[in-house]
Amino acid sequence: MRDNRISFLRLERSLAVKMEIKGSRQLYNKLFYIYTAVLACVVLLLVLYFYTSTRQRFLEQNLNYMEMMSRAASSYLEETADTAEYIHEDLYKSVMELNDALHYMTDEPSDYQRYRLDTYMENKISEYKGIEKFFLDAFQAYADLNYVVLYSYERDEITEYTRDGKSYRKSAGEAFKNRFFEENLSDEESFTYLKEIRNPATMKVKGCMVLGFAGDKFREIYEYYDRPELIVYNEAGTGIFASSSKEPLSAIREAERAGGLESLLDAYAEHIQMGQYHAVSYLERKQAARVPGTIVFMIFAVGVFAMAFGEALVRYYLQRLATRLNRILDGMTGVMDGDLDIRIPANKNGDELDLISRYFNEMCARLDEHIKKRYLAEIEQKNAEMAALQSQINPHFLYNTLEAIRMKAICNGDREVGKMLYSMAVTFRAQLKEADVITLAQELHYSKKYMELFEFRYQKQFQALVECPEEYLQTPIIKFVLQPIIENYFIHGIRMREEDNFIRIAVEKEKDFRIIVEDNGRGMTKEELAAKNEELLNDTMKKEASIGVANVNRRLKAVYGRDYGILMEAREGGGLRVILQFPTVEPGEKEETDYDESDVGGK
Repeated sequence: MRDNRISFLRLERSLAVKMEIKGSRQLYNKLFYIYTAVLACVVLLLVLYFYTSTRQRFLEQNLNYMEMMSRAASSYLEETADTAEYIHEDLYKSVMELNDALHYMTDEPSDYQRYRLDTYMENKISEYKGIEKFFLDAFQAYADLNYVVLYSYERDEITEYTRDGKSYRKSAGEAFKNRFFEENLSDEESFTYLKEIRNPATMKVKGCMVLGFAGDKFREIYEYYDRPELIVYNEAGTGIFASSSKEPLSAIREAERAGGLESLLDAYAEHIQMGQYHAVSYLERKQAARVPGTIVFMIFAVGVFAMAFGEALVRYYLQRLATRLNRILDGMTGVMDGDLDIRIPANKNGDELDLISRYFNEMCARLDEHIKKRYLAEIEQKNAEMAALQSQINPHFLYNTLEAIRMKAICNGDREVGKMLYSMAVTFRAQLKEADVITLAQELHYSKKYMELFEFRYQKQFQALVECPEEYLQTPIIKFVLQPIIENYFIHGIRMREEDNFIRIAVEKEKDFRIIVEDNGRGMTKEELAAKNEELLNDTMKKEASIGVANVNRRLKAVYGRDYGILMEAREGGGLRVILQFPTVEPGEKEETDYDESDVGGK
């Protein structure tokens, strides 16, 4: 009854402690609120930074667009001005076409036709080159030329030539002359250049030609750059193109002359003048750095995602921290209940909690050891005696049994089975009887017997070669350094579907001894070889990956020093070369063996 009562009290106390632990989350909540506040501030600052930098990038981009738009407009104005000049110069270069234009502007229509006929007859030409032909060629040469107006000062007549080769002659009239001289015939569809035509003989002005160029090119320029606005007008105040009617053209002209264009438009502005034409491109300040709604939404969406992701990480981290704290407290509760076998995982994070867990585990171990020394010494002694009795099984029983089976197989005429059993028995006996240090001849002999087992297993698929100069056979070496390497080849390297597999063991001596085990198996990549050699050099190879290679490398370094061990190389033609390095040691006395040394002295 008393024991049951004590157990009940312990259980009640344990439950009370656990409830107290689970009910206390002050540290968790405090850290959660602090981390959340810090995370929110960081995310907010990042969102503001990205939004501000995006606005700045759009501002720079739009200002570049404005400059490019202004350059494109001025380039088009310069191009059309050059075209008008070329056409004017070409007219003076052709005597027949110039004379035809002068007669057209000064003669009566009947006199002009007579002049054309006389010129044609006198010169005996196949084609008469008059002013119509000249303008038709100009239309074909310059795609932006819309129309040409030829105006005669003496006759007060105009003739309009169009791209389809037609011409229209009529009286100019006061309305035309007023518009012509005051506005220079420019409108929203075209803009013009006036070129006077003089008689070369008298240098008197007989008329002029007005070259009209397409104005819709400015709309194409505006639509291409989109954001900035574009206004093109001439000295007379006639608008050629205006993408926006925010301010009247007269106000823009006055502001440009006074140098207050940017203040008037509340915009970034650039003005360029090409002759009689002005091009103004501007970008409103409130629109210059405007970020599209989709990008603003994306920035804030990324901020929300970063906040949610960070919150999840904070919760995950704090939950792990709380779990580790609860694990420590549970361990303490278990110790209070008398369970000294409790161990808390440590050395995973390298922080103070791991240090507490490690000290807690050490405390439990020492306390448990102290209790066992005082109260369980006799039981431990009996268990040790029982384990000693169980380990006294004679391992030679298995070897003797294999030898009996081998003799039985030979008596029955099955020599191959007998040979296999002999190879297996030799290998097994070497593990039981031989000393830790044997001769190189013995090591090669055991390796050959081990490979014979695989020659029986992989008949006509595998060939084994052993090469060693006779003077090296008595060199001492720790036993069983080759068998794990050979076994590693049969596990990982052999190509089961091929019939030309081989493994070769060769012994060389330079400054130190080298045993080279090479094969034509699957091999390894350069990256894998580099990683393996790094692990072998530092003795950090995981046993799970290659227990035999790691074991041999560790034994060689332990016996001969850190400068020795295993090195891996790629074999030319495919496969792998495993090099075992150990120092030169003068051979001792020859040990008695039951095998022939010639068996390993050559191929």
